[in-house]
Amino acid sequence: MNIRKVRVFYRFRKILPLLFLLLYLTGCGNPAAKLESSGNIPAQTEGAADGAQVNQAAEKLNREVPADTAGDSGRIAATVIKVVDGDTFDARFADGSVERVRLILIDTPETKHPRIGEQPFGKEASDFTAKLLTGKKVELELDVQERDQYGRILAYAYVGGKMVNKLLLEKGLARVAVFPPNTKYVDEFREIQDEARKKGIGIWSIENYVKEDGFQSGGDKRQTGEDGRRPSGEKSCQNPTIKGNINSRGEKIYHLPGGRYYDVTKAEEWFCTEEEAMKAGYRKSKQ
Repeated sequence: MNIRKVRVFYRFRKILPLLFLLLYLTGCGNPAAKLESSGNIPAQTEGAADGAQVNQAAEKLNREVPADTAGDSGRIAATVIKVVDGDTFDARFADGSVERVRLILIDTPETKHPRIGEQPFGKEASDFTAKLLTGKKVELELDVQERDQYGRILAYAYVGGKMVNKLLLEKGLARVAVFPPNTKYVDEFREIQDEARKKGIGIWSIENYVKEDGFQSGGDKRQTGEDGRRPSGEKSCQNPTIKGNINSRGEKIYHLPGGRYYDVTKAEEWFCTEEEAMKAGYRKSKQ
């Protein structure tokens, strides 16, 4: 017998169990690891993942739809408590708050302007809106921009299923006034305006009265001077230039020429000096 071969055999026999153990461990792996690497997820794990995704989607939708605008129309319910003029009114909402609302995409003539007084068809527009809305429940539809720089809500108002903005245009009591980004119905509004213009009703019955940026008050010689301004009355100058405006919170703010919001401010009072404005209870605009 070859002694060398016998020694090799005995040495091999000693490590044979160890080799079998290594082979066994190599052949057997973690089932969960195999499933994970192969992409085979147990059915109950798939169901749990789907449920989590559904819950996340529902939570996202609930966050994106405010409670006070939920519903088929997406409009906000309110009750009109006071009409300020043809295109502005105060309304009470479900939470008890009172907000000033400005009808968007239209502009009606002035009724209580301290400088130019009452413009032609301003009273008619104001009376029409007051008769239509005072004490009535309305629905407000918002556009892209919810409020203007004065905090007023910008909206299309509906009463009895009819849009008030359109009715004023149809009656010739308002003109189309475009202030982006609120332009949702601009094409439709312009068509309605064109019909009223062709009929020559309301504001369209006065030649050159309606301008691109408002109404031509200088043509009403009964209410203004040759330069289109009202006589000074108790004012200390002939042509006051400081605008006084009352915002939706009741704050009296005056704006000076050259100020950031001067050109777009709708003045409710005019002043010759800052001292006059402050005596009347107004504070200077911060912008």
